[in-house]
Amino acid sequence: IIVSKKKIKKVVDVGFIPGIYNYCDRWCEKCEQQLRCMSFVMGKKIEEKGGFNFEREGHREDESIWARLKEVFESTYEVLHELAEERGLNVEDIYASENIDREFWGEDYEGTPREQVYQKLESSDLLRICSIYEYWADKCLEQLYEIINDKEKNELLEEALEVVGWYPDLIQAKIRRALYGYHYHTANKSKTTEDYNGSAKVALIGVERSIENWKIIQPLCPAYQKEISHLLVVLEQLRSDADEYFPKARTFVRPGFDN
Repeated sequence: IIVSKKKIKKVVDVGFIPGIYNYCDRWCEKCEQQLRCMSFVMGKKIEEKGGFNFEREGHREDESIWARLKEVFESTYEVLHELAEERGLNVEDIYASENIDREFWGEDYEGTPREQVYQKLESSDLLRICSIYEYWADKCLEQLYEIINDKEKNELLEEALEVVGWYPDLIQAKIRRALYGYHYHTANKSKTTEDYNGSAKVALIGVERSIENWKIIQPLCPAYQKEISHLLVVLEQLRSDADEYFPKARTFVRPGFDN
């Protein structure tokens, strides 16, 4: 499905960047593009309305998860409709402009060899490295947080720990999405935009930010020099393998971030 430039321009003109949330690190509080992100703005509007409270009066304990999900979808649509009216848009304009890669997420996936793709994912060395890094990073961070509580406040150390603590699961999620997209496009010989390179680029950014900040932490926590050195080796391997697997990732232009 081709989305007209006119519809995309209409959404951009009211301040949104279509699809920007597909290529970010989900760290909304540190993002300068908050108000241009449909996902962030809608999330705030839902919060203002009290969020999705499944514990409120009227819900039965045995109510099915599908009934609750139906309520989430209906509430989300109401908020989307309200947002569209505020900005002078039609909901259809938003649907069209935000559908950056319909083939990747939409109905075109029906009938594709998903099981085959998942098998390739689970046997991927890249994902294994991600899992190894996430496991040992979490172990190391647990111990480092205990140290900080016993030390004088060190803003540099705390900021670096915040960064390395943010990325382990996100790196794995983005690599997983990138691999899924890669195998899907390869299996179907698709000639569409290689959206998976955007996910791989976010993962690489997370890897490099992690390397940079572990190197800040290392001299400040001499008792953990060895553990941090091991983590850096794993991250360097992950960066090298990701670059080899996704050679076009670094040149992918993420809307709102790279242009």
